[in-house]
Amino acid sequence: MKTHAYIFLADGFEEIEAVCPADILRRSTPEVQLVSVTDGLTVTSAHGVRIVADMDFPAFLEHWKDVSATVPPHKCLLVFPGGLPGATNLAACGPLVTLAARHFSRGGLVGAICAAPGTLLPVMDAELRAEGHPGIRGRRFTCYPGCEGEPVALGAVHTGLPCETDGNLVTANGPGSAMDFAYALAQQLMGSGAVETLRRGMMWRF
Repeated sequence: MKTHAYIFLADGFEEIEAVCPADILRRSTPEVQLVSVTDGLTVTSAHGVRIVADMDFPAFLEHWKDVSATVPPHKCLLVFPGGLPGATNLAACGPLVTLAARHFSRGGLVGAICAAPGTLLPVMDAELRAEGHPGIRGRRFTCYPGCEGEPVALGAVHTGLPCETDGNLVTANGPGSAMDFAYALAQQLMGSGAVETLRRGMMWRF
């Protein structure tokens, strides 16, 4: 069955936290798209690196109508890189947060790294509760140190691990965990066997 992954980019994103998952996921499945939430396809990272996305956000929304109607939620992954102000810019994109919360409530996969869990999870929690779904209370997560306050206040459990998987939620704590984060995302989509083969081929802690 086809799998789909979307990595969202806003100005100020952390480069390795976007590019590393894009690389690993594209080795696992061809249906991986970089999505810009800015006014154009070119997005500037926190350190001034410019990346050209595959599609802008309006194009993604049209594309998502078909994908979400035909592909099971557990075969679709939404990825939120960290970096500042990138993570804050993503969390401020109302239509994206609403879409992510609805996807998550149906068992869809969501990944966030570094500052992104701290900015994304609270606004997702509000969207989930507004729709009558459980929020993030009791969900395990990790993030960049100092960004855990709001999710913890809402009842989420901060483990502080480099990478944490709790059901359909994958989080990681920063740039140094980008590879582990990427492999954890790939495992959610493709299964452990495919990821172990990939790790061996890439000479990554096999």
